[in-house]
Amino acid sequence: MSGIFGVFNRNGKVVEKETVNTMIKATSYWRADEKNTWINGPVVLGHTMLWNTPESKYEHLPLEADAYVLTMDARIDNRDELKKELELPDLPVEEIGDSEFILAAYQKWGEDCSKYLLGDFTFVIWDEKKKQLFCTRDHIGIKQFYYFLENGMFVFSNDIKSLMNFGIIPKEINDNAVVNQMVYAHLQSSSYTFYKNVFKLPPAHNLIITHEKVIKKPYWKITNSPKVTYTNIDECAEKLRHLITQSIYDRMRSIYPITSHLSGGIDSSSIAAIASRKLRKNNQTLLAFNWLHEPSDKDDPNYYEWANSKTIAELEGIEHHYVSLNARDIYDYMKNNKISDGDSAQFWYEVPIRKHANSKGSRTILSGWGGDDFASYPGASYFSNIFLEGKILELIKAEKHYACSKSQEKCIRRFIGSIYKWVVIPLVPRFLYCYMPRTHCSEIRENATTFIKKEYLSSVKNELNQYFKYNNVLQPQSTIRKSMIADYKFGHLQARIESWSAASKIDRLEYAYPLLDKRIVEFMMQVPTKFFVHEGKGRYLFRSAMKNIVPEHILWSNTKYERKRVDELSLLLNQVFEIYTNNYGIKTSKYINTEKLYKAFKELKSFGDNNNEIIDYTVKYLTILLLDRE
Repeated sequence: MSGIFGVFNRNGKVVEKETVNTMIKATSYWRADEKNTWINGPVVLGHTMLWNTPESKYEHLPLEADAYVLTMDARIDNRDELKKELELPDLPVEEIGDSEFILAAYQKWGEDCSKYLLGDFTFVIWDEKKKQLFCTRDHIGIKQFYYFLENGMFVFSNDIKSLMNFGIIPKEINDNAVVNQMVYAHLQSSSYTFYKNVFKLPPAHNLIITHEKVIKKPYWKITNSPKVTYTNIDECAEKLRHLITQSIYDRMRSIYPITSHLSGGIDSSSIAAIASRKLRKNNQTLLAFNWLHEPSDKDDPNYYEWANSKTIAELEGIEHHYVSLNARDIYDYMKNNKISDGDSAQFWYEVPIRKHANSKGSRTILSGWGGDDFASYPGASYFSNIFLEGKILELIKAEKHYACSKSQEKCIRRFIGSIYKWVVIPLVPRFLYCYMPRTHCSEIRENATTFIKKEYLSSVKNELNQYFKYNNVLQPQSTIRKSMIADYKFGHLQARIESWSAASKIDRLEYAYPLLDKRIVEFMMQVPTKFFVHEGKGRYLFRSAMKNIVPEHILWSNTKYERKRVDELSLLLNQVFEIYTNNYGIKTSKYINTEKLYKAFKELKSFGDNNNEIIDYTVKYLTILLLDRE
């Protein structure tokens, strides 16, 4: 989570010292361990250090070597492999910083260097020989890169809040981003931000800036994943287990205590168990958090989020904590942490987690986010996939098991419904999808436009039309591989990652996502279809890989049901809206019909019976109302 920033005046104008001082101050709001700049006429590279890995304390950035200067926010995981390939300082490897590996990789492979690096990274290198800035972002998009390019000036940072406080870029809100927020409840774009003319570098992309040219191009594509030849489920599961374990270990490379999520689901349970076992070997304890409040006498202790997380914690010797929320805390957080600064203003459970982790001296939080998309993919496209493979008998057997295993009542009806949902719908041409029964397109369209002012309705409808026409997640995919590609491209993975990165800086914490490791993503892209579902059990390969890690009754259970937490949160958010109206009244908004929205919250009739809708509306519209107050 180190901060990087810089300026390149492409017209040759010298960067003023006052500008550099402002940039250092803007990027130091989270109390960096060390901060430095490198200045050479029209070029400035800056760095604010967060120590985390053992070798980070040997780092002094920006790093200058020969004709190259580097600033980075990175954790490189294939150091042992790279050591055999690169010319590195004559020091013990544990004293060689990741910056040395990156710079040596650039010196050897040039602009192809990102292909050879494994880990979470974003970095910038000034190449004096070529008179260019080389910028890059990791394969999955765990690290961020924001930039402004206009009037001969290129300005960048991995933190949009810092970037907008440099005093260089106009703070004009991007209406397209607000429309995007209205549709998705968070900014889901790989290129633009809430500010006009401030852009993101997409994952797995390089950006090269010279005096004359701007070149942006991908260096890796998920579709080019290496082939997997495993035909035996046990062998395949063993390989996945090895990859997951290594991925977790890589992200635990820290000289500070480790924190983890522990919800009771199999993703977070697996990560917490593996991490705790490694820590215990060194007489250390994992700190873990559940998003629910501590159960009271009125609560059911057997509810899976309480029961499962408690079981894992007791078995693995984990220091286990719960999270308490109230409406005032949520409101204050939404008011003080603007969506325009990168925080989506969702997942308020994370706020007390970060505060507690920080108080314990932790600088890493392990999250299972992204597991459903790859490592523990549930198998939604399994049925249409085996149909396309011509395995009709296998399809009928699987659908019958899915529809009838729990009860014979209405078995045939459920069988037909399942065929329609999991075989017919994924194979329907996209232009026909919204005309099919039970696709929910009309509900989505109505929900996104209910409270929008007339002058923005056409923009929202256009965004929705693009959503329905090109969205690869709304309509189930015809194959598992296509589903994974769609999940990668859709942007929801990066939306949460970018949000948590922005929100966690003030607490000097880095989120790490073991199940989004590039090695795991590539591996799962090539796994045979038959390993994803078996006898009605989805996530079959992942469950098989986690045997003897997670207790059997948790590992093979299908009881995950988050309604309790959702119901409690919806009630809190209704109170949050009351606090907003008490503070601001029913003030006008540029984008929203506030009187209509307030009336709906008072009556709760427009939101139906699903409390998810209350959460969705609050996130989308209250965050925009607060944006209007800026």
